Amino acid sequence: MFGCQTSETGLFVTQLADGIMGMSAHDATLPKQMYNKGKLEHNLFTLCFRRELSVSKQGVSAGVMTLGGIDTRLDSSPMVYAKNVASTGWYTVFVKNIFVRSNGGQSARADDELEQVVMKIPVDISSMNGGKGVIVDSGTTDTYLHKDLAKSFGEVWYEVTKRSYSNTGIKLSRDELLRLPTVLIQLRAYDEFPDPSIPPESTTGLVGPKLDPSSPHDVLLAIPATHYMEYSPSKDLYTSRLYFTESRGGVIGANAMQGHDVLFDWENGRVGFAESSCEFKEGENMIDPITGKVIDAGEVGENRNCVLGRPSLTYECRESVTVDDCLDDPNKNVAGFEKWTSVVLSSGTSSGMSCEDALMNNWAEEEKPEVSCDGSGLCFELRPCEVSCAEVMTGESGKAPLTPASPTEGGDICEDGLWGACDHTCEQSKIASTLMSDGLCHEVDELRQTRDCHIDACGRLDPCRVPFVVHAIIALRGGKAPLWNRRAEEVLADALAKTVDSEEADPGNEVLFGAGDVKVLLATSWYKSDLVGAEGVGEEDEEIGMKIVVEISIFNANAKFPEIVDVEQEEEEEEENMLSMEEEDADSNTTFLEKFDKVEGKVEEKVLEGKVKKVVKELPHGHPLSTCEESDFYPLAKTALDVHAELGREYFLSDMISNMKKYEILEVAYSEKSPFSDILANNELARESQVITSWTIKTDVGGGKVHDHSWDSNFRKFFDKDNILNYVTNIPLMTMALALSLILCAIGLCCGCSCGRRKRSGRNQERVALIAEKKKGKKGKYAKISSTGSFDEGEELGLESSSEYKDNIDSSEGDVEMMGEC
Repeated sequence: MFGCQTSETGLFVTQLADGIMGMSAHDATLPKQMYNKGKLEHNLFTLCFRRELSVSKQGVSAGVMTLGGIDTRLDSSPMVYAKNVASTGWYTVFVKNIFVRSNGGQSARADDELEQVVMKIPVDISSMNGGKGVIVDSGTTDTYLHKDLAKSFGEVWYEVTKRSYSNTGIKLSRDELLRLPTVLIQLRAYDEFPDPSIPPESTTGLVGPKLDPSSPHDVLLAIPATHYMEYSPSKDLYTSRLYFTESRGGVIGANAMQGHDVLFDWENGRVGFAESSCEFKEGENMIDPITGKVIDAGEVGENRNCVLGRPSLTYECRESVTVDDCLDDPNKNVAGFEKWTSVVLSSGTSSGMSCEDALMNNWAEEEKPEVSCDGSGLCFELRPCEVSCAEVMTGESGKAPLTPASPTEGGDICEDGLWGACDHTCEQSKIASTLMSDGLCHEVDELRQTRDCHIDACGRLDPCRVPFVVHAIIALRGGKAPLWNRRAEEVLADALAKTVDSEEADPGNEVLFGAGDVKVLLATSWYKSDLVGAEGVGEEDEEIGMKIVVEISIFNANAKFPEIVDVEQEEEEEEENMLSMEEEDADSNTTFLEKFDKVEGKVEEKVLEGKVKKVVKELPHGHPLSTCEESDFYPLAKTALDVHAELGREYFLSDMISNMKKYEILEVAYSEKSPFSDILANNELARESQVITSWTIKTDVGGGKVHDHSWDSNFRKFFDKDNILNYVTNIPLMTMALALSLILCAIGLCCGCSCGRRKRSGRNQERVALIAEKKKGKKGKYAKISSTGSFDEGEELGLESSSEYKDNIDSSEGDVEMMGEC
């Protein structure tokens, strides 16, 4: 994208910024151009602004911008959506109410409803939303609301603070700042008919029935004093940047967007808000939970290549040939192949390098081996080699026996039995290999394992496959985020799944999810300021532990696998040896897992034969989606509810940490290199840990709908099977219910008979009137018929309606059937 500057106004001479990048809903903006060129999958972006009390000409750490999608890893509440009332141009919301909440608070959800009183500011809706409307504009630093609010806002402000409201600087202590009112803005909801399963009274970011019973699903945007009060370090003053100056419309500026991940979704006509820290701490790295490596900021959102583990030797050259190959000349060398296996650590993105290409990239053109990936997280190389017939005949290489070697002798460590990425077959694999004295990693074949998984390539991008995901933020006191790695993720995922599905927690119930359904989105430090939700001013924040954002997939086993033809035929003469998908496509009811079970077996067979020709390729990001029935979702929604209930259990984290201690590689979890070492050794730290929040997302197109289950316990309690049994066996209660049912049935029966009698009476009167007209010699409608049966076009008769009705109809006057009364 190129632009041509024709003038310089000097507008930004005194500011750090030297220009503005337009991000509105216009064809000339960067996001729309990238979407038009196919560089972005969706026409949307998010801005996540950190909470910063002070500004500097040298700049501050501002947050994150995500193009073409939503990155929820730093969010602390579900994304809720307001309607964008403008089709183009500025993103515009409809403001319905303004509230002021006493005693502050950083979130839209009150910290203490008894001490935090919410007062409504009178709003003229037509004036507030007049003109261009109320726009959400990150390019405007401050927030500007309608001038008619100034007086009433000032009165409420004085009542709460006992000081007059103004936009001049004032001195405040930290405690005084935090006690200033929080401004709450009610925005019209995106959904005209909201999902009734989303409880507005408990979902952070929704108005709820207490503030507005008529629109409880509207969005509630919180602007705390730490956002609208700007601090000047040089003057040690706080200045309110909330202005009441607009004659029509208004601007929700960047200060109101602080502490929020804000979605600008042109594609679906909405603006989303999720409360978020938006913080990557200074000196703190974001860890890729798959590879365990630090994520380069330049890689976020870019095309990412497939990442493979170090190859391990599975079969040696002499194991690929037989004695029959040496019968004609026992002294010759025969051609064979070595089979090498690599674990897929990350399948990358569709526009990045595929796993097969990543394997081939390591070889010169003339040396390239045959490669294949089996779809369950493993890739194979068949490297040409030669072996003497003497080795084949004796089974001995004539070399010194191999012995295990230390990493210092052989270089990098080998695959250590950790699970690889979840591939498109909904399976992931792990292998264990040992570094030997020849400097090569040799696979211990009997330790290879494969398990089901429903994340990564088999995750939420296919709504039929994974219709729901449960997000949770777990804070572990004493955890060490900088030490996070792949092994730590496995320890957490295994303990999380075992704790939720333990017999002690829920005896007799089915497994809700497995360790392969848990994806760690982010592991970051947990700071003392997170406990109160406010940043310190010029203070050194204390790190107290680690926050982990996890996503749990709720998998639909009934999803049907779409028709895919992904067989490459590299040579005409080998066409009959290639894998045909026709047999699998014959059964339209074959499930996703069943179809790929067959594919995997054929791939493995061809690998052993040395004839693999890229039978199964990685599916592109936009592969055909699975199909399913709406009825599949109902039991899965209950599963998501059950998972949330377990996460909210009082002793859940204590049980999970106990399960961590039982992990098979205990010495690693306790080692100084483990992020869990302190918390596993100190029970007090375990008791101070907490599940901060959790929510469920339905993974339909456009981001899905959010269901925070915090208030579902009463619903679950009411419909508990023991309670239902108590209701049924309560004789007085059932007698009363039966009597009430009979009364309602009697009332309905009488009303129905009365209505039916009136309708029949009306019809009978009309028929009597028609009979009377016939007796008077009246003809029918439209035309007169002559005695000869022909039409007389010269005369058209209309049917006159009679106004004479009889109360008592004599059946002798015509064929009128009299019906009995009820």
